[in-house]
Amino acid sequence: MRKHLRGNRSENEEQLSAGRVEYLEQARQRQRAKRIRRTAAILVALVAVILFATGLVGSSVAMLKDFADTAKITLFPGTGWPQQTGVMEPLQVEPLTGGFVELGKEGCVVYSNSGSRLNSIQSGYARPAIAAGKNRFVLYNRSGNELRVESRTQNLYTKTLENSIFLCAMSQKGLLAVATEDAGSMAQLLVYSTSMEQQLSWSMDSTTGTPLRMAFSPDERKLAVAAVTANAGQMVTNLYVLPLAQGDPVTIASEGSVPKWLEWLTGNTILAVYDSRAVLYNAGGGEQASYNFNGMTLRDVSTDSAGNVGLLLVSGQICQVVTLDKNLGVQYTAGVPSANKIVRAGNLFYLLTDSSVECYTAAGEHQWSQSLSARPQALLAGTKQVLAFSGNTVQTVEESSEEN
Repeated sequence: MRKHLRGNRSENEEQLSAGRVEYLEQARQRQRAKRIRRTAAILVALVAVILFATGLVGSSVAMLKDFADTAKITLFPGTGWPQQTGVMEPLQVEPLTGGFVELGKEGCVVYSNSGSRLNSIQSGYARPAIAAGKNRFVLYNRSGNELRVESRTQNLYTKTLENSIFLCAMSQKGLLAVATEDAGSMAQLLVYSTSMEQQLSWSMDSTTGTPLRMAFSPDERKLAVAAVTANAGQMVTNLYVLPLAQGDPVTIASEGSVPKWLEWLTGNTILAVYDSRAVLYNAGGGEQASYNFNGMTLRDVSTDSAGNVGLLLVSGQICQVVTLDKNLGVQYTAGVPSANKIVRAGNLFYLLTDSSVECYTAAGEHQWSQSLSARPQALLAGTKQVLAFSGNTVQTVEESSEEN
């Protein structure tokens, strides 16, 4: 009778068993990845068929690319943070659905919220700038005449204009406003559809001024434009609302200072922050509320999705924070340690100092502080994580266990 030994296995047998387990696990992961790719391909194809069948052919290509981008971000998450983005000095950081775009002197990079690099663009522009919507952004050259409309993963359109670009603005769905030089007037304002078809053109003379700030309304039917001109030797900012269907601008205000910020807080109210005060306008004209800086200098301004406002003001060595609600009612105002930027996020605000990120409630109660090895230059405060941009590193910042 042959006996079956059930004692200890040999070392070789254990190594063979462990190796086979690893092999089987890798095989399962490969099969899972194939299933995910197959499912994503089927979903993309299904959406394409639906768009074509419903007659949305004109916009279906861009919509399909947006859907494919979202599927890629969801199905193939990154490895998390920190990440080295290669952007040593962020010029702008703008949120996108499921990620963000970070602009540097040489170009920009796009990352998902989980740390996966989605796109990298080396533009070679002398003065690069970006304006972002929900799923796409425009990268343009302020000293040139070229712009690029990009999705989160690829180029959608590249356009060369006749004149140099001053400024661009993009709506959440991807409408594009472009202000350029114009040989026959002060400036020309062009508005393009999501498929880069020109919708309207406005030649702006010395009376109307040159656009410095632009913002689309939430319903994307109107464009607010803050244009600067001179009157009797004094600088004047004219604020217009341009209905995109009619194309006839309506003047709603004039201000004797420089516009620093322009944003629609609701479908009927526009926030304009000048170098001397913040003003809430009715879209049909007239001031609804204002907050005066009382001689202090505006260093930074930030708003959140609910329309709450954060102001960072300075006077000499004094640094002051002001938090306002969407009606410009004061929530909190006090002196704070020296800071460079403010980020408003719901019931919180964040201050970026030379070496740390400081978190406060909107009522001014200090929550936590996190020191960084390099000066934080930008911050994105999401519902699930807060990302700080310092040097070429993006990392999460949060309350440490020691401060609980």
